[in-house]
Amino acid sequence: MDIARLYELQKIDVNLEKVRRRVAQIRRKLAESDELRQARTAVETAQTEMEQLHARQLDAELNGQQLAARITESEHRLMSGEVRNAKELEALQASIDSMKRQRAQVEDVALTTLQLREETEARLGEQRVTLAQVEASTQVAQGTFQQEEAKFKRMYAQLKQQRQNVTERLDADALELYAQIAQRKAGVAVAAVQHGTCGACNMSLPTGVVSNANIQEGNPIFCPSCGRILFAG
Repeated sequence: MDIARLYELQKIDVNLEKVRRRVAQIRRKLAESDELRQARTAVETAQTEMEQLHARQLDAELNGQQLAARITESEHRLMSGEVRNAKELEALQASIDSMKRQRAQVEDVALTTLQLREETEARLGEQRVTLAQVEASTQVAQGTFQQEEAKFKRMYAQLKQQRQNVTERLDADALELYAQIAQRKAGVAVAAVQHGTCGACNMSLPTGVVSNANIQEGNPIFCPSCGRILFAG
């Protein structure tokens, strides 16, 4: 069994996993950020408030105009002499006074709504500026991430080709053993011997195990602690 080539395959697979993880991170960053969503939501909320305040102001102004017309009409009747009955005159005057109070209330609502609308309009302007800034910075960042993603995709394709080249030179038994151990050991099937320790689990290796790994006669030597194939380069 070509342990050196298995170790080469292991290094390729480790790099492939690193590239996959980085690409996944980049794609998450390319998605709409929380900051951008919040800025856009703030603008939409303020815009909705503006529309509601505008509608309320128009309603108040229309009610005020209608009351003004009714007051004018009632005052004309009062002064024209059409109504001569004292009780009717008293009722008409009371109606006019009531409509004037309603008109004052409606005008207060219109004024308050106008002030709120101006405040909301100013806030909306600030939020639109913020949104534009966030969109601009996001666009710049996304351009950088897109370039990085393209680079890692090229790296991934190269690593896949290297992996194919290596696996074509390994026999089926070696590949099966590698796959079985990698599945059980978080993707790491082959570990380098480093200063008498296993490079994967960092446990000290018996002298005889290290010697056998150094000989590399074709039979795999396993770490007695983690069970991975040992490679002494």
